[in-house]
Formats: sequence, structure tokens, C-alpha cells
Amino acid sequence: MKHGSIRRGWVRCVAGLCIASSVCAGERVTLIGDESYPPYCFVENGRFKGMYIDILEKAAAKLKPAYTIDLQPRPWKRGLADLEFGSAFALFPPGLKRERSYIDHYSVAIYRETVVVFCNDAVMATPRKHFPEDFAGLTIGVNLGFLLSDRLMQASKQGTVKLEAASSNEANLKKLAGHRIDCYASDRNAAHYSARQLRSYFATTGFRLQEAVELSGEDTFIGYSGKNNPPYKGDFMARMDAALETMKKNGEMAKIVAEYLK
Repeated sequence: MKHGSIRRGWVRCVAGLCIASSVCAGERVTLIGDESYPPYCFVENGRFKGMYIDILEKAAAKLKPAYTIDLQPRPWKRGLADLEFGSAFALFPPGLKRERSYIDHYSVAIYRETVVVFCNDAVMATPRKHFPEDFAGLTIGVNLGFLLSDRLMQASKQGTVKLEAASSNEANLKKLAGHRIDCYASDRNAAHYSARQLRSYFATTGFRLQEAVELSGEDTFIGYSGKNNPPYKGDFMARMDAALETMKKNGEMAKIVAEYLK
């Protein structure tokens, strides 16, 4: 009887420790990401995958047992809306944009993307080395919901170029190959990855991806909603930043990147 009382007291003590510390049970945190941005993050055969997924899964392992992280795909524009209205906690991989005032904190940079302009063969028959003057009057495809470059957005506002949005890299590349747009502005790695996936499609047209000019380099981040503020937010952001910094220093991040860009 005495032994049973001691055991019950020990159980109550352990339970009390669990209640006092989130580390015992852990918090489950959902990060949403672009569902159609290969090779960085995309859905294929029902699986969410890509370079950013691999990086964030590795970082997530470093946050256990305090946090268990779920990575969920979203259409990009819907993801931005979820972030703006607070129905999502965090979204990856936005660049740093003044227009998105609803993002109240950005993580440390995950990767630096390079935005370039690709043009079809008819346009490339004329040298296109200076942006925006060499692109005046042209229609440039962009991915829906993406704000790629301040230089590009400014040229659009001034009426120098016309922007036309499509849903994905693949859709824009097909439009470029079919001369339905003059050029396509995209991250270099994303465009080349998607072009490789469309090799058989392009084989019948003789299309090849031709780079005209580099627009900008842009860091990408996890962006946190200003309207979604659980008690653990500050602690989670600090731990995630520390995990990403560790991966940069120990070479884990570079190894993942190399696998996707080889």
C-alpha cells in the first residue's frame, strides 16, 4: 500500500513536469509552402518534395522534441492570402517584399535565388542586353502571385513592358515555346529544371531555353503572419533560425542544394 502511494506520487510528479514544459509533449506547427515551384517545392505523385522541403525537414529534426513540424503544400496565391488573414502561421519561400506588410517577421535566409529573363528565338534575334530599354513593348510571362524583381515591376508600372501571368513554370515555358509570350522572367534554377522535365514536349518544336539578361538576386525565407501569434511564436522562430544557421555552418544545406543543382 505504501509502495503504491509512492508510485502514484511519482506519476503525478512526472505529469506535472510535462504540463509545465512544452518540450515533453511538443507543439505541432504547420508551415505551408508553394505547391508548384520545382525544384524548390512541389507536389509530385501526391508527395510534397523539393530542395526547400529537404532543408526544412532537416531543420525540423533539430527542433524535436520541442516542436513537430508539418510541411503542407498550397497554391502560392492562396498561401499568401492565408498568411495575410492569419489562417496560416508561416509560409515558404517568399522574398523580402515591402508590399507584403502582413508578414511581420522573416527567418534567416534559406537560399539566394537568381531572377533572369528568358526569351524566344524571334526576340533573341535582336541583342537584348540592357533591361528595360532593350525589352520595350515586349510581353513577359511571370508566375501567378510572384513579385520577382523591383526592376521588372517598375518597368511594368511605367508601361515599358507588359506582364502576363500563368500558373506555373511549365505553363509559361510552353507559352514561350509557342511564341504566345516574348519572354519569361523566372528563377534560373526553376526554369532550367522545368525545361528538363519538358524535354520530350520541346523536342518536336526545337525550342531551347535562351537567357537574355539577369535581373536580380533575391534571398528567400520563411515568412511569418502578423495575425497568427501563438504563445510559442518567438521561441519557434529563434529555434528555427538557429537550426538553419547550423545547417549553413556544418555544410548540410550546401549538400542538399548541390543534389538539386547538379
